[in-house]
Amino acid sequence: MKLACIIPTLDGGGAERVMARLCSELSERNHQVTLITLDNGSQDRHFVLPSVQRIRLDVLGQSKESNLRPLRGLRRVLGALRRIAQMRRTFKSISPDVILSFCDQMNVMTLIAATRTTIPVIICERSDPRHQRLPKFWERLRSATYPKASKVVALTDEVANHLRQYYRADALVIPSAIDVPNSHSSRDIATHHKTMIAIGRLEEEKGFERLIQAFAKIASQQSEWTLHIIGDGSMRNPLGFLIKQLKLEQRVLMTGWVAQPWEQYSNSTLFILPSLYEGFPSVLMEAMARGVPSISVDCDSGPRAIIDRVSQEGKSPPALLVSNDQAGLAAGMQKLMTDAKLREAIGQAGKEVAKQFGWTEMVNQYETLLLELQSGQVEPEKESVAQGVRNDFSDGRIQNG
Repeated sequence: MKLACIIPTLDGGGAERVMARLCSELSERNHQVTLITLDNGSQDRHFVLPSVQRIRLDVLGQSKESNLRPLRGLRRVLGALRRIAQMRRTFKSISPDVILSFCDQMNVMTLIAATRTTIPVIICERSDPRHQRLPKFWERLRSATYPKASKVVALTDEVANHLRQYYRADALVIPSAIDVPNSHSSRDIATHHKTMIAIGRLEEEKGFERLIQAFAKIASQQSEWTLHIIGDGSMRNPLGFLIKQLKLEQRVLMTGWVAQPWEQYSNSTLFILPSLYEGFPSVLMEAMARGVPSISVDCDSGPRAIIDRVSQEGKSPPALLVSNDQAGLAAGMQKLMTDAKLREAIGQAGKEVAKQFGWTEMVNQYETLLLELQSGQVEPEKESVAQGVRNDFSDGRIQNG
């Protein structure tokens, strides 16, 4: 099978990690895989096997900003059109059997770029579109294009149902996978030095601001504990300022991005996921697989699905779910900081996650779907994406702005 995979960049993040590994795994199964990114690859943080052809389109150049809002909007539209045109030329030159796209706006552009071809397109939603909405114009394009995808892959049942109902998409669920830690390394969960870690992009939706504020509320009662935040992003400076405001410079450390944080997991006593919303958080599963007692907010999708699948009757929960707010985070931290036996039990139960979300199972599901589309067993929509978008414009469902 000849497969074209496309994602904006390989610059960090869970979606990028999964895409790079998936491409490599499929190429090892003797499929001809080409991985396309929109950037020039200079900021890659994830890598693929040499057997994967890599195409870097280098169409993410920054335009000069204008004080006039209409000109800014025009530049964005022209930039998107330029990317779509380059993507279309690339798809035609590769002539793949199937196209696989990751991430929301990328999915929209891929569907438009693949129009007037007979190539089936699979798109993957890596977050939760109920919360991670696109700008108005792109959201309207998503509503117009998603029904035209051959298949839309979601990470949880809740997101798949939303895609079916709200976007009229032909959706199915393929959960994400995690790397399994070195089984020869060990950690003493109950008596380890008192370090709590949180990992993720430093963006607003990841909830690090409220995590720091929650930690500040209990810091004086838990004077031996420190919080390490691992990651990078646009919120780095504001979070640093907040840490200084709360006089937590010696207690809360931002350590930057780490390619594979197994050492950080090994040196931690607790892991915490404070996100406002999630898709299917790999960092939570990695922490659990490593035996790190974990706390997660109970957001709409992702964490609860993971924990429910791993839970075993009569045993301790594999992670502690708390309410999706600052008070819940503070209470969860306080509970596990003060109860070493509970930490030990949760940490041991969490290791079961590695059996439930392995790479072989995930790659098998993607491969089966891709081969079905290649053979025509899954019929793509008869109406082209471009025709569907034109119809939506003429019906008044899409309006400028």
